[in-house]
Amino acid sequence: MIKYISSWAEGIIVAVIIASIIEMILPKGNSNKYIKTILGVYILYAIISPAIKFITGNEIKIDTSNYEKYFNTSNIVTDIPVENDIYKTELNKKINSDLDALGYNAYKVDAELDLDEGILKSINLSVDKKEEDKENIVINKIEIGNSKSKSNLQDKDIQEIKQFLSETYSIDAKNITINSK
Repeated sequence: MIKYISSWAEGIIVAVIIASIIEMILPKGNSNKYIKTILGVYILYAIISPAIKFITGNEIKIDTSNYEKYFNTSNIVTDIPVENDIYKTELNKKINSDLDALGYNAYKVDAELDLDEGILKSINLSVDKKEEDKENIVINKIEIGNSKSKSNLQDKDIQEIKQFLSETYSIDAKNITINSK
């Protein structure tokens, strides 16, 4: 009986020491309270488990065979296109907002990524220059049947955009294609 109580006390002491070490290693933050709860459950299990075994004669066992089908590693997908699409969409939004801050309207932004290497391969844009707000309203001449639209984007604007994108996103300027709207 004394040997059983001694081993029980050793188990509790080991559980408390392990929990203390884990608590000291963990950084302070919002998840700290959840980890303390899990450690508390672990210590409680170390205290109660031998008592239940002593009283009932049965050991507490957790049957993990039913959970194997949920945690089967053959079902894990290594390439997750959803995350790639999210990253690409957010990058396109960022490029659009950067161009907006420079004074350009980006109508189509398409960035080609190589996520394996972690690089931006190319950027294709449809851009025009924002019109400055004026107090006078000017009505431009409208031509019917003319499919060619006139762009207010000049070569210096295209070079400015290419230089900005090249510096900001670490991409070679020759991999940036800019179409005027």
